[in-house]
Amino acid sequence: MRQEKTQASSENIIEMQKKYVMPCVEVWHDILFVKGKGSKVYDSKGKEYLDCFGGVAVVNIGHCHPHVIEAVQNQLTKLNHLSTLYYTEYMPRLAKRLSEIAPIDGNHVKKSFFCNSGTEANEHAVTLAKKATGKSEMLSMQCGFFGRGGITMGLTGLGAWRSGLSPFTPGIYHVPSYYCYRCPMGQKERPPNCGYACANYIKTILKTETTKHVCCFIGEAVLGVGGCIPAPKEYFKIVNEILKTEDIPMIIDEVQSGMGRTGKMFGIENYGLEPEIITMAKGLGGGILPIGAVVAKSELADKHLGPDFSTFGGNALSCVAALANLEVIEKEKLAQNAKRVGDYIVKRLKEVESKSRIMDGVEGLGLMVGMEIVTDKQSKQPNNDAVAAILDKMAQKGVLIGRGGLYYNRLRFEPPLCITVEEAEKAITTLESVLHEVEGGK
Repeated sequence: MRQEKTQASSENIIEMQKKYVMPCVEVWHDILFVKGKGSKVYDSKGKEYLDCFGGVAVVNIGHCHPHVIEAVQNQLTKLNHLSTLYYTEYMPRLAKRLSEIAPIDGNHVKKSFFCNSGTEANEHAVTLAKKATGKSEMLSMQCGFFGRGGITMGLTGLGAWRSGLSPFTPGIYHVPSYYCYRCPMGQKERPPNCGYACANYIKTILKTETTKHVCCFIGEAVLGVGGCIPAPKEYFKIVNEILKTEDIPMIIDEVQSGMGRTGKMFGIENYGLEPEIITMAKGLGGGILPIGAVVAKSELADKHLGPDFSTFGGNALSCVAALANLEVIEKEKLAQNAKRVGDYIVKRLKEVESKSRIMDGVEGLGLMVGMEIVTDKQSKQPNNDAVAAILDKMAQKGVLIGRGGLYYNRLRFEPPLCITVEEAEKAITTLESVLHEVEGGK
């Protein structure tokens, strides 16, 4: 009887959402999830699922980590909110911690601005760049996703997310991305043999498209919504050299690639660079509370004297959650685990790819792993029907994965960083069996 009530409740909740929530909110499966622990989530019937998407790269430390929950519960009994108009304890504590770990400006003090999401963080990062430089034009990346705000929608280089929303903020120029599987420059060779044509084309854009009034370049160390595609080894080094000659600050969006996901605390650390500004959100709050942050070198931050304000940015609960979250990432060595398990996933998926007719282009960095699903490897035609079928069948077999990419045909593996090799192997063998079914195997 109890199970019947749970089932009825599940159906009622799903129907309630379909009736009262705007249809623009995409839902992949008609499953009501009610509980999570570590790398697992459970539906209303008690079925267990291995979460290989991590709430879209949010629950880096795993679902419902007790250390973060305890820290937030303790703070709830003291003070939860006053806004940035008053001094409170934990916003400056978190700012100090981010100054210590953010790969910006060597050992100098870095300064932070707190908000509620990646969208807000990127909006403020561009605002800061405009204020600090006195310039207004912006360089952004094709295939990059930077948010759903007024400026960030213009910065986003994925047409499907921008459809029907123009006109956008003027003065935004999109540079070719490092989507090597479908090279925007038409190169047949991969880096370094292609000469990094995509990065070097920025010189042409600066000469032909801009008025040399550029306040920033914004990019992702690993394309997130764009399909979990890591930058080639020298890409950001070349871009940085070009930007330096024009005195253009670099903003790196670490909303998905930050907080240990790529095997380093921040994705850009894999490329040996120190940008002027870094944005973060998602995994910063450990999946417990929403938070966004902009961290910048003091030289830029001190030029933005306001006025600026965030009602909920830097509130005590979110900052306490973020500090506890950072403690877990370091104490449990989750970045190191992300590299170890991520390397294993890429190796195994390449083995699966070699036997599959429709899976191609496996690549990743740490626990941001993506791959193409195509009709065939010769034409590389995106196969969106197969992607939908794969996601459904994986969920039926108890594994959750994601999708993304310019053509929405890339599978995405972004599990909690606490995932084990054994759990990763379960996800891979499940995908292998699903691919066999989708390809028409018996």
